[in-house]
Amino acid sequence: MRKMLTAILVLTFILAGCATPTQAPTSPPAIETEAPQPVVTEAPTEVPVATETPVVEEEVTLRFVLPEGGGRPEGYTKVLEAYKAIKPNVTITLETIPFKDYGGQLPVMWASNDPADIALVDSCDVKYYAYSGALAPLDNVFSQEDLADIVPSLIEESSLDGVIYGAPFVISTQGVFYNTEMFEEAGVTVPQSVEESWTWSEFVEKIEKVVASQKSKGNDVWGLVFITNPPTIDIWSHLVVRSFGEKDSPTFKAISDDGTQVSGYLDTPEAMEAYKFWQDLYVTKKLAPQSTVPDAFGTKQAATMISFAAWGGVLKGKFPDLKWGVAPLPYARTRIAHLGEFVPVASAKGKNVEAAKEFLKFLASREGILAYNEATTMIPVRISLIPEIPVFNEMPLKLFADQMVAYGVPRPMSVGHPIYNSIFGQMMVDIAQGADINTVVPNAVSEIDAQLAQYKK
Repeated sequence: MRKMLTAILVLTFILAGCATPTQAPTSPPAIETEAPQPVVTEAPTEVPVATETPVVEEEVTLRFVLPEGGGRPEGYTKVLEAYKAIKPNVTITLETIPFKDYGGQLPVMWASNDPADIALVDSCDVKYYAYSGALAPLDNVFSQEDLADIVPSLIEESSLDGVIYGAPFVISTQGVFYNTEMFEEAGVTVPQSVEESWTWSEFVEKIEKVVASQKSKGNDVWGLVFITNPPTIDIWSHLVVRSFGEKDSPTFKAISDDGTQVSGYLDTPEAMEAYKFWQDLYVTKKLAPQSTVPDAFGTKQAATMISFAAWGGVLKGKFPDLKWGVAPLPYARTRIAHLGEFVPVASAKGKNVEAAKEFLKFLASREGILAYNEATTMIPVRISLIPEIPVFNEMPLKLFADQMVAYGVPRPMSVGHPIYNSIFGQMMVDIAQGADINTVVPNAVSEIDAQLAQYKK
């Protein structure tokens, strides 16, 4: 059952009353004669100007939970500063949760009677939480003009049954961050446009050369890392698998159109080929670590890192001396970049739903997006803004924007995406750690199908 709780904020306006004007003394009474009586007039009086007592808006406090990292706390802090300037009565507190724990904390929070007013939800999971009744609808937040300016895939991911529940704000695509010094020392030239992107086999060949060059200097480095290693979510590992399929093939689509079946999609011959490649990357060639190495790329323990655009801001702030560049994503048969990002939502059971929605409206506005980009650079979901921000017309961020336009697609969409993502992500971790592909894939596919069956209409 979907539960929607709307809290209405009442603003009290106090109007000052106007003072009653006093009359000036009249002329003395005229002496009665047969002559006409003089006309008695009042001296004009000065009417005081009515003043209004300043409107005192009710103090409101909102809780905003979000995952650590990715430049998010810094970016949202800038937005809160901008919002405070126009809404001084609203105090918004940021509560950060470690990235690896965040996804598991959200269901617990929304099952409680005291959820945060605002949270960030991975865009592909908005449907699930809306279906579960955790989110307040945002139907009165965006105008048609707003929606026409937003990247369509983010609206689609943030909606359920035609109702929007997430506030599309910024968008992310992925790219290959590479250590320019290591690649120069190995004599490897990196492509700088989406048209020149390497295939996955070419990418492996190049990073093997870089790793060997570093080893000759006494440096043991990984060829490739992700934010977590091996990555547990499909935004990273599924890039590889989907690219092994032809455009719009079952392998590329990865899930049925109604989002309830993966058999025939995750177990195609092309997908099995991709799983073998993934395992070789970790087990046979040992180019990627089988467990997370903290800050591996920033501390020069890895030659490359596949991450999203905002990671550049993290590197500049945390590792200012690191020399790095960005290359387009590799592919097998079809170029692909996943579009998506954490989307701000309002909790249906929040204490200040209307105030939260008002903040989300500002957050997704031009002013909110520009404030966020003062601290960390993310591609705006508002198409009209991209040409106005100079950094997206220059490398390396131009590359991310170009990929979004050229071949960005949403992740496989399903109301049951958190379940799908959890099982698929664990399967990819198991494969990276040496599990038998012919065993784990059928088991995972069967389990996902069984779980998604509950969402069939």
